Amino acid sequence: MVRNKILVFGDSITYGQRDLEMGGWVNRLRLALAHDSSITSCHVFNMGISGQSTTEILERLERECEGRVLDDANNIIVIAAGINDTQILEGEIVNDEEAFRSNVRSLIEIAKSFTDKVIYLGLTPVDDSRTDPVYWDRTRAWKSELVESYDNIISEICSEMGVRYVYVYDQIDPATNEDGLHPSEAGHIILAEIMGNVIYDYLKKASPIAAARAEKSVGGAIKSFFKTLFS
Repeated sequence: MVRNKILVFGDSITYGQRDLEMGGWVNRLRLALAHDSSITSCHVFNMGISGQSTTEILERLERECEGRVLDDANNIIVIAAGINDTQILEGEIVNDEEAFRSNVRSLIEIAKSFTDKVIYLGLTPVDDSRTDPVYWDRTRAWKSELVESYDNIISEICSEMGVRYVYVYDQIDPATNEDGLHPSEAGHIILAEIMGNVIYDYLKKASPIAAARAEKSVGGAIKSFFKTLFS
């Protein structure tokens, strides 16, 4: 039996911050996949660390893939990083465009050295009225103009390098963000549904008989599980 392994690298949004009900979109995805009998053994690793930019994720990506990515598994790597690169800290942006482009390319190159199934999740919008600056630290700010610009950079690089890019910028209303920066529980549900449907195409399925049984009982699509579990 082929095992599915999904590694998701990112920041506090990946980690699940502000989704107090179910721990974020990655955990929601894990639970949905666990309830789908049409999918073979599936392990989801949440490699999100709050506050990290592409620089910090780049430093650990290769090391953390080793031992988790196995030759006999169906390995999928998701990168969900970049919003902290746009952070303005004491008047200076964390990573300028040149550094950001270099980091994104390097992240993709390393991920592709482990698997040909690499997905890059685009950035989510921010609410300038609450993030410029943020209330918990007046020396820090996020601006929607920068976030959208860096999201476009990710899209361009993914196209150049043949990696699937998932656009979500217009799927979440920034006014609903809990603190202007992090998506709310509702935002995490949207991200889980979008990424669930994308990742579903890359998963190894169970035998045709088991898959047919799952199709008959629950629709055989990841969206069905979200409607059942999270609506």
